[in-house]
Amino acid sequence: MNYLELFEVGSKFRFKVLLFTLLFTMILMKSVYALGWKDKKWVEAGCPSNVYGTWVSSSEVNGGELINIYQDRIRFLDAHAFERKYSFERKNMVVGKHFVEINLKPVSKEKSIYLKIRPHLVLSGSDVIEKNKTNQYCFVKVFKFESQKNAMHDKYLNWEIYKLKK
Repeated sequence: MNYLELFEVGSKFRFKVLLFTLLFTMILMKSVYALGWKDKKWVEAGCPSNVYGTWVSSSEVNGGELINIYQDRIRFLDAHAFERKYSFERKNMVVGKHFVEINLKPVSKEKSIYLKIRPHLVLSGSDVIEKNKTNQYCFVKVFKFESQKNAMHDKYLNWEIYKLKK
């Protein structure tokens, strides 16, 4: 009988420790959500309500790759002046609250790719304190997929963050 009582006390203690750990973890974790094209932070920073424009890679790995997004075509230009051109039909562009999805058709011998682009506003530490809109930058995260089917299952080839060139 003593063994049964000891087991109940031990189980209650383990349950309380587990509950405390889960609660503590949830408190420490910050909520993460995708920024939308019409979100207050995005609009207040002066960011565009669409993907059109010139975007510069923020990665040193890509060495300043540019993406020019026009009404019916996209041009990728890397640091070595190598250019890849794609076209798309605007009517087939999927525009949602958090993502813009584009099925790109190559103009030259490149393979077709599917893009998902979402806003990704980033502020430096001093900008957060000052809330200075002139120091805020518009960033987008660009996911590349082999196909729309892969995009539905988040099987991306790669992703990169680009800053709006002002």
